Amino acid sequence: MKAWVAACLLLLSAAGGWAEAFRLPNGGTLELFPVGRWKVATEDVGEIRIILMPEDERLNARGIYSIATEGSDDFPTDEHLRVHMHRVAERLLAAGDFVERRPVVKPFFPPQGFGYYTVMTDRKLAAQRPPPGEYRFFTLGMIRLAPAVMLKVQLSADREEDESYQHLLGMAEGAVYTPPR
Repeated sequence: MKAWVAACLLLLSAAGGWAEAFRLPNGGTLELFPVGRWKVATEDVGEIRIILMPEDERLNARGIYSIATEGSDDFPTDEHLRVHMHRVAERLLAAGDFVERRPVVKPFFPPQGFGYYTVMTDRKLAAQRPPPGEYRFFTLGMIRLAPAVMLKVQLSADREEDESYQHLLGMAEGAVYTPPR
């Protein structure tokens, strides 16, 4: 499924497909290339927060992408960010009731920068279909797009294999940052 999402993103960008462009507080721009049909809302909470919900209300998924462009470059290398996400996963496991017993940290494959994410499955919802707005599976991650420019990713869905989750993951991986001119 991941290869399919990457191929869609490549086709969209190569064919001049539509993109959602977001002006960032530092004067730069973040472009997302939506795959599927999503309602898009934004909030400015000191950083730009982009919230994606499926237009089809039968799909139970949500993506939140926050772009931080202020502050220090806390994760200058791939290894710094990987270790950080591993620690985040350990803290989440210690604080919650999840199916996973050990941290699961996976790489993002963005066109620029590097990133990692952790995946968790809610033990209470693992054996049942969650009601709308509650999610069995979630992802928390970060992509370093440029020095001191981080895309924070929160994805929620019923299963990692769900098409809507794969679309959200592909949109995060396909995000393109353009620095201020």
